[in-house]
Parts: sequence; C-alpha cells; structure tokens
Amino acid sequence: MSNPIPIEINSDADEFQNCFPSNTGSTAPQSLYDNSNIFKILPSQQFVDQLEQVDDEFDLLNQEMKNELQIDNFKPSLLEAFQVDMSSYITHEKLTKNSRRMQYEYENAKPKEREYVFQTFILNYIVNLSLDKYMHYILEKIIEVGPPKYRNIILDQIFNSINKLITDLYACKVMQKGLEIMAQFPQDSQNQFQKYLNFIIEDNNFMKKLYTHKIANQIFQKSLEVFDGKSLHSLLLNLDKYILNINQKQIELSTDQYGCLIVNKIIEILPKQIDQNSKQVANSIIMRAIENSSCLVRRQYANYIIQQILERGQECHKRKLLDENLIKDFVSMSMDKYGSNVAEKAIIYSGPQWRQKLWEEEVAVSEESFRKLVNDQFANYPIQRLYEYLTQEYRNEFFGYLQKLHESNFLNHHGQIVWKFALVNLNINRFAQRANKNLNPQISSFQERNIQISQQQLNQQFSTNNQYQQYQSFLQQQQYQQQQQQLMYNYWVQQQQNPSQQPFDYQQYQAFLMQNTMLVQQSQQMYPQPQQFYPNYQNLQQNNSQIMQTLKMVQNQSD
Repeated sequence: MSNPIPIEINSDADEFQNCFPSNTGSTAPQSLYDNSNIFKILPSQQFVDQLEQVDDEFDLLNQEMKNELQIDNFKPSLLEAFQVDMSSYITHEKLTKNSRRMQYEYENAKPKEREYVFQTFILNYIVNLSLDKYMHYILEKIIEVGPPKYRNIILDQIFNSINKLITDLYACKVMQKGLEIMAQFPQDSQNQFQKYLNFIIEDNNFMKKLYTHKIANQIFQKSLEVFDGKSLHSLLLNLDKYILNINQKQIELSTDQYGCLIVNKIIEILPKQIDQNSKQVANSIIMRAIENSSCLVRRQYANYIIQQILERGQECHKRKLLDENLIKDFVSMSMDKYGSNVAEKAIIYSGPQWRQKLWEEEVAVSEESFRKLVNDQFANYPIQRLYEYLTQEYRNEFFGYLQKLHESNFLNHHGQIVWKFALVNLNINRFAQRANKNLNPQISSFQERNIQISQQQLNQQFSTNNQYQQYQSFLQQQQYQQQQQQLMYNYWVQQQQNPSQQPFDYQQYQAFLMQNTMLVQQSQQMYPQPQQFYPNYQNLQQNNSQIMQTLKMVQNQSD
C-alpha cells in the first residue's frame, strides 16, 4: 500500500496550540502561552523584532563605551572648559573668562575633539547660544576656524530663524561673522549665502523697519561690505528708493539716526566697487546728497553724511561739495549747531587754496562778518580751526583783525576764547606741519616709515657719492706725489752709484717723504674703507710701505 500524501504543515497558531503542555499531557509547568483565560498568538516576526531590538541596544551600548574610551584620550582642559557653569548668577568677569577659555581650547583642539564638542555641546543649542551674551562668541569661533560643515549647520539654523534673530545684538554679530567667512570662502557655503541673499534683497514692510533698526542696520552695512556684482547691485537698488528720493512710505534713511549709517557705508565702499552698475547707483546717491547738502548739514544725523564725503569720499565729489556748496554757505553753516561740525571738517580736509579763498571771500570780507563769526557760540570753533590751518601770512592778518576787535572791546565770551587761542599759538609751527600732513590724510604710519627710510637711503647715497668724488681727487694728488717721489728716488740711486755727481740733498728728500707719509695717514683716517672706491688698493698699500722703508733708509744714512 502506497504512503498517504503528507498533510500540509500547520499554521503558527496550531503549532503553538499543540505544543502547550496541557494538550500533550506533560507534567511540566504551564508556559507563557498555555493560558486558558488569555489566549495569545506570538508570530515568528515578533521574535525577529525582539532580536533586532536587542542588537540595537547592544550597538548603542558599544558606541557609548567607545565614546567613553575616546573621551579619555581628549585633553582634560577642553572638557572642563565646556562643562563649566555659565549660569546668570556668576559674575561678569568669570563668565567672560570662561567664554575666552572655551574659544582658546576649541581653536587649539584636534579635529576629533572639535567634532565631539560640536556634537555634544553645540549642535542642539545653536539658536539659544546665539542669543547669549557670552556663548555667542564660541559660535563665531567655530564659524571662523571650524570645518565648513559645522559652519553651514550653524548658518542654516540661524538663517531659518533670521526674522527673530536679526534684531538681537549677539545673534546679529554671529550673522556678520558668517557673512565675512562666506565672502572669503564662497564655494563652501553657496546654499547658505543664497538663502541669506533671498532674505536681504526683499522689499517689504518688515525690511523697511529693519533699515532704521538699532541692531538690524548693522547687517545691512556688513552686506554692503562683502557683497559684489549682482547681489550688491540688487541691494543698492532697494536702498536707493529710500535715500533722498520720493517714496510712498515716507521713509528717509539720510535723516534717521541709524539709517544715515547705511548711507555712510555706501560712501565708504564706492572707491573699491568693481561693478559699473553698482558704481552708478552709489554715485547717484552721493550726488543727491551733495545737491541737498545745504539742508543736510543742519540736521542732527544727516550732517554726518556730508562729513563722510569730506573724509572718505572721492576727490571729484569732495571738490564739487567744497567749491559749489560749502564755501558759499560757510558763514550761516558755521553758526548752526550741527553745521559747525561740517565747517570744521571742511577746513581740515580741504587744501590751502580753498582755505585761502574762504578767508578772502567769506571770513575777512568785512569786519562785521568776522566779528559775527568770532563771537558766535558755534562759529567760534570753525574760526579757531581756520586759524590753525592758515599759512603764517594769513595767520598774521587774522591776528591783526582779532587784536583790533580786542582793543575795541568787541569780543564777548566766545570771542575771548578765540583771542586767547590765537595769542598762545601765534608763532607755533606745529600748526603748519599739521596742515601739510592733512593734505595727504591717506598716508599711514607704515608709509611714513617707508618714506623716512627712502630719504635716509637717498642721503646716504648722496654722501657716498660726495665721498667718492673726494677720494678720486685725493688719488690724483697721491699719484702726482708718487711720480715726484719716484724721480727723487731714482736720482738718489744714481748718486749712490756715482759719488762724483752733485751731492744729494737728504733733508729735502726726507721732508718730501714725511709729507707723503702724512698724506697716506690722512687718507686712512678720512676713508677707512677705500676698497669700495679704489680697485688697486693693495698696490697703493705696497707703495706706502715702500715709501716708509725708503724714509728709514735715508734717515739711517743721514745719521
């Protein structure tokens, strides 16, 4: 009889049911699944999940053990620096010291140590750290010296919350540091830079408020410094709408306390701009400021824009401002509280010709005009500055006008201050030196040092050339003396060989040799290193020694 066909394998539930001790008649205790009240089926997949969970726990435990072993190899000072207490109840000096210690330890740490510090103490707290007075410095240090991936992580989290962080003093500093580093290494943070650029060139009500915000305007100034090309052009176009331009929102940056700082930054960056479109927009802003200078110099904050043009503006803008606007308005401008500051800067940063023209056409045009300026509470300061930078000829004329007013008792309290200032500094030359120095205000101390060194080298070269000429003339004289000496020496030798000739005058020859010897000694004292001028110096020394030997021989014979 053939074997029956095998029965199909039972399901998992049947297998578990048949394996229960209660069903098999076994005396073993009941298992977890042998429960008549609660019948549960545990599939084989659950066993697999449990095994995987155990493996994950084991891997996690293994990783923790590796981290502990790795931490043992780290510098103890590094871990202590980042584990220190930074609570608010600690003194300012202690918190500052701890923050500087963190920056120092991170900068001198190894790559693995930096990675551990970032993953443990920084990664999950970036936004909170950027808001902290002391801890935001460590973010700046990581952005500056850390690897690009950590820098990008920090910038991503900050730019994601930029609407909140841009008005915070410390977070704004972190953003500015990020902009500086991104400008230096543009290839490492392209996505982060594009995210920031999309935010900063928006033109909405929120951005208009940021232009005049005490903190947020700093990020716009930094953007003007680091941007170039199309990004700079886009930002300038947005700002151009609100600088001495008619706009519907009635926002004017030039007269605002913080908005004027953005205009000053535009004036500062104009000389270094490469993009022609950006130069054109910035130039139009500056030209509008020059055209409206008569109004701007009398405003509390806008007068700083005119001062910035005088100090750091291009020469063409400065000349136009001085010659066409400020010199005509000097008297009334000097008598204004804010305009007097501009008048002082105009005197300092203009040339001697402009100051001479100012004295002749505006200040000294009449005694009444001069007295009005000297006795004014604000104009007396520009008048003192004008006296300081005038040449001696015009200073004497200034002093004469002032002395006449003093003798006539036409000077009030402010005029007496000017009189004392002029009386004390009448003949002091340092003012003329300061005036000449300010004609080139861009010359740094390093350049001045180079100029001094070049002048010293030129003087030394000139002195060397004079010494060379003197030595050449001395050589010609000595060659003539040697020729005469050789003739007399030959005559003396002939006389020794033929005594019947006319006797040789030893005293005359001795005097001649003494004169020649003194000439040689004088040359050695005057020219201690004649080798650099005379190539046959060794031959000259031999001739001198021969002369000395001949002198001794003649002396012995004469004795």
